[in-house]
Amino acid sequence: MVRIEGPVVADWQRAFARTWRRCGAELDLPPPPPCAPHAGAAGRLSLSEARQRSVLANGVLRRLDSCVQRAWIMSAYFVPARRFRAALGRAARRGVDVRLLAPGARTDHPWVRYASRRFYAHMLRSGVTIYEYQPAMLHGKVILCDDWVSLGSSNLDRWSLRWNLEANQEIADTRCADEVAALFERDFAASRVISRRHWRERAWLDRLREKIAGAIDRYIDRWRRPRRQ
Repeated sequence: MVRIEGPVVADWQRAFARTWRRCGAELDLPPPPPCAPHAGAAGRLSLSEARQRSVLANGVLRRLDSCVQRAWIMSAYFVPARRFRAALGRAARRGVDVRLLAPGARTDHPWVRYASRRFYAHMLRSGVTIYEYQPAMLHGKVILCDDWVSLGSSNLDRWSLRWNLEANQEIADTRCADEVAALFERDFAASRVISRRHWRERAWLDRLREKIAGAIDRYIDRWRRPRRQ
């Protein structure tokens, strides 16, 4: 959870009112309380709106391509497009500490997990460290690139970045990044690390499920892709 105060609240209000207006009457919201301009951290609202250019996705890609120390991803439903997989691989190959925290067996969408796992082999070869959270269902969505944080409703998947209305709060602040890193470290400690050896030796039934889930994902992707006029 994150609590937001200050001028950026007005951006969230405008985004909410614009969405409300698509379905009904104008929404009259009170202005946010004033805040000293020097207080707090730098940040912005980042949106991804269906069938429009995703500011959220492009912002994450820029950060992945420019980070130098760490790129840690927590995603409850990790079915990324090729450009995100490529960006993670590029970062890992240039020496960035790239880690993915994904759900373990306790998940509300097991077939999405299988669709996600079919990307593990390539990411492991690229140098990405993969953790699967064990104690309970993982539903967090957080991206940490050096001292920049993005957290909110968006997973790094096609549903979030191409078809859904999603909103993240971006924060560029060392103190906030350190707090988020500490949260990641606690969750890493409660997770299972997926090694390349372990991955090669996984059960044949899991491999079959990954192939089936991958075929379904590709079919849905083609079906939902906007057609050109």
